[in-house]
Amino acid sequence: MTKYQLTYQDYISSLDEQLYFLETSLSKFGENEIEAKRISTVIRVLVHDTNNSTSLLKHLNKKDEMKFINSSSPNDGRLHSMTGMIGVRGVNAEQYFGLVAKLNENGMLISVPLFQQHLPEWIEKYSKISFQDWWSMEIIKIGGISLTRKQIILHVANKDGGAHIDDSLPEQYHKTKKSKLNLNIMGIDTDLERNVVFASVAQIGWELQSSIKLKNES
Repeated sequence: MTKYQLTYQDYISSLDEQLYFLETSLSKFGENEIEAKRISTVIRVLVHDTNNSTSLLKHLNKKDEMKFINSSSPNDGRLHSMTGMIGVRGVNAEQYFGLVAKLNENGMLISVPLFQQHLPEWIEKYSKISFQDWWSMEIIKIGGISLTRKQIILHVANKDGGAHIDDSLPEQYHKTKKSKLNLNIMGIDTDLERNVVFASVAQIGWELQSSIKLKNES
């Protein structure tokens, strides 16, 4: 069967489509966190290379030359957010969620991706790193479990309904998905509700979207 060879412009059109999907899901994440599943699939299309498939940014010769925004908060025993974090720390020093913030919604603390909370001036201060450093960086740590951006995105996309559903999930991923971040707020222990994995996926999507915009503007 005769095949049509995609051109650079075809890839640019595909990039526009993927960024549209990403922007739409990010804008709707606050309404429904399961948008993280669609976000994970877009991220996989944009950056994940295998022996059998090439990522869209690789096709465009952008992946290796661009820098990726790292908004991950430091693992210093605090939950970072825009405001009100004085006196707030993780109850368990082994708990670390680098891409989430807190939001008080109807009297309940919930985990949200940082982009829903951060100030505009924060963005300029975020570090810009290579793809491999960004993709392999630990962003969740809890109870001896450590997960990188790559692991989280591929678990959601390949196994938990982004593009495919397995009949089982990696135990570490499943436990993390069900975990709550225990906080101590002015001496009072409390839990941060909502799925920290999905909030992290949304923040990774924001980082990638912003990194591509930064590259296109340079």
